[in-house]
Amino acid sequence: MNWDSIRKGELKEIFDAVQDSCSVLGIDYYLIGAVARNIWYAREKKPFRETRDVDFAVFVGNIMQYEGIRQYLKEHRGFQDTKENAFVLRTSSGLQLDILPFGGIEIDGEITVAGIGLISIGVNGFMEVYTEGTESIELETDHPFEVATLPSIVLLKLISFDDRPEIREKDARDIGNLIQHYFDLQANFIYEHYSNLFSIEDDLLAQQSLQEIAAHVIGQEIKKIIQHNPVLQRRIKRIIKHFVTEKDQSPFVRGMVNETGQPVSEIIKWLHKMHIGLE
Repeated sequence: MNWDSIRKGELKEIFDAVQDSCSVLGIDYYLIGAVARNIWYAREKKPFRETRDVDFAVFVGNIMQYEGIRQYLKEHRGFQDTKENAFVLRTSSGLQLDILPFGGIEIDGEITVAGIGLISIGVNGFMEVYTEGTESIELETDHPFEVATLPSIVLLKLISFDDRPEIREKDARDIGNLIQHYFDLQANFIYEHYSNLFSIEDDLLAQQSLQEIAAHVIGQEIKKIIQHNPVLQRRIKRIIKHFVTEKDQSPFVRGMVNETGQPVSEIIKWLHKMHIGLE
C-alpha cells in the first residue's frame, strides 16, 4: 500500500470532505495521528496498522468557526455526531473523523466545546507543529495535504500520553515502533543532516545502535519544532526524564518494551538519546 492508495482508497470520502469544507470556509488544516504515520511508512513500503480513523488539526480563530466546519460536514457531506466524543464525526459507512481545533482559542493548552461525551481536549504542541512540523504531500491530480512529520507525531504522542496516561498506552507503543523504524524511514535525511553521529573517531558514537541514533535525531528535530516555546521544551524534557528515571515502573516504558520486544535497558538508552537530542 502507498500514499496514493490511502488517499484514493476507503478513506477518500473523508479526505475529500475535509478538503472541500476547509477550502470553502477558508481554514488551514493538517493531518495527524495514525494516517499521518502510515503515509511515511507507506513511502518506504514499511508495514503499518490499518486504521478507519482520520485525525485532522484545524486552525480556527474561535469556537464558532470550528462549529462551522462540523456543521458544513453534516449538512453537505452526511457526517453524523457521536455520543462519545464531541470532536468526532462519523460517515454513514462507519469511518471516524476527529477534528481537533487549535489556534489561540485554547485556555492553558486545553479546548472545551459544547456537546456530550468527551468535550475537552489538550492541544499543547499543535501550533508548533503547524508552524514548524509539517510537510506537504503532493499528488498528481489533487491538492497537496500538510502532514505532520514523524518527529511531530512523536511530540504530540508524548504530550497526549502525559495528559492522560491511564488511557493512552497506545501512544507509548506507537513511539516505540517509530523509533524502531525511523532510521529505515529517514536514512537519507539522517545521513545528510546528522553525519556527525557517525564519527568513527568517537568510540562511544560508534557503539550506538541505529535506534539510538534515530532517537537522538528525533529529539533534535522535536527541539527545532518547539524552539520558540520554552515552556513546552521544559515539559517534554521533564516527560522523557521521568520515563528514564522510572524505568520498568513506567507504563510508558513497558508499552515500548511490549511493542518492540526490546529489553528495558535498551528502551532506556533510546529515551536517554532522545533527551540528549532535546538538549
